[in-house]
Amino acid sequence: MHSKALTHSKSITHNFDVCRRRLDNGLVIVSEKMPHVRSVSFGVFLRSGSRHETEAQHGLTHFIEHALFKGTRTRSTAQIAAESDALGGHLDAFTGREIIGFYNKVLDEHLPRAFELIADLVTNPAFDPAELEKERNVILEEIKMVEDTPDDIIFDIFCENFYPNHPLGRPILGTPETLATFKPDTVWSYYEEIFTPHNLVIAAAGNIEHEYLFDLANTYFGNIRVSDSELRSSMPEATAPIILRHKGELEQSHLVIGAPCPSSVSDDRYSANLLTVILGGGMSSRLFQSVREERGLVYTIFSSASPFRDCGYLSIYAGASTHQLGETIVATMNELSMIKEELIGEEELERNKDQLKSSLMLNLESTSSRMSSLAQQEMSFGRFISPDEIIGNVDSVTAHDARRVANEIFKPEALALTVLGDLDGFTIDRSQLQC
Repeated sequence: MHSKALTHSKSITHNFDVCRRRLDNGLVIVSEKMPHVRSVSFGVFLRSGSRHETEAQHGLTHFIEHALFKGTRTRSTAQIAAESDALGGHLDAFTGREIIGFYNKVLDEHLPRAFELIADLVTNPAFDPAELEKERNVILEEIKMVEDTPDDIIFDIFCENFYPNHPLGRPILGTPETLATFKPDTVWSYYEEIFTPHNLVIAAAGNIEHEYLFDLANTYFGNIRVSDSELRSSMPEATAPIILRHKGELEQSHLVIGAPCPSSVSDDRYSANLLTVILGGGMSSRLFQSVREERGLVYTIFSSASPFRDCGYLSIYAGASTHQLGETIVATMNELSMIKEELIGEEELERNKDQLKSSLMLNLESTSSRMSSLAQQEMSFGRFISPDEIIGNVDSVTAHDARRVANEIFKPEALALTVLGDLDGFTIDRSQLQC
């Protein structure tokens, strides 16, 4: 098989030796050569996740991710584990709402063996019925673990009500009821639908030659079946419910306030990320200083952005005693009001830009982070976006941009609230969510 056009990307300020190639079957390979390290981080990623599942398939993507480690046609589960440990790497996988990943980090000399191992997992599964049953039980325990972790489960409750009747609102792990329906035929059918060349990206960063990675990819992935199937997912319609969930055994109540925010490909994503840092991105953030340091209402409070390809939400999490929930919400609304009404001062703006940029530059020292970034950029934009370009976009955000995006995000009628804890009669209505 032969590759299509070979392209190299170089940033203006720094040299980033990035190469993007495509196999004849449509699979994309993107890599960054970092000759000053002795390791290689690489992964096989799918352009799909739990958002592409039907209601009956809820949790099937995550189930398949687990099942691929339960043996191939040439390796048992124990052999996979033994070979991975012998390589001394960090073989792992994850399922997200829009992406699935299988990845490893190894010494450059171990790349051929490590690459063949992941290729065998991804392209040659056995899906033995007995092993699938064991893994079903493992995932049931994983679901119980999440349910016993209130600061995790509250985000599942929030999403379920924020994106009702949409896959983005469903927990990635599935439910005991849906897991019980995943028979070998069901697993094989969905595996063949999503593990196709046009849905796959191979990414790598480290001490690697681009041509050598391409040859590995061509050897192990060049002949996999091409499919015309195309995964689709509608854009969800966000809602703004107030959800109060009583859980009497909890010592602390947990709350999430959220609203729609720009998508992962929106031009406003940099402004939204900067707002997230200013509000709750560290010890100097407004919420941390106001709600924790000045008022002493919480131990933990932070904000985070969860962008998807066509939508997203910005959320604020806090844990507080039930009798201090009301005051915590009032203090949070005050901060949202101020960031909407007042221009951010130059010193605060630059300090938070520096925080964002520092985080980016520190990630540049990690081959794993650079590999993940290559995969995400390929899936979202189809090109390499250099750190210099990202830094330039962060620097270009103005105080007026931040205020405009804050007013677009933090609309009282769009704010959703979820509270989980021993509520002891706690109530709230939308009049208390004014900002």
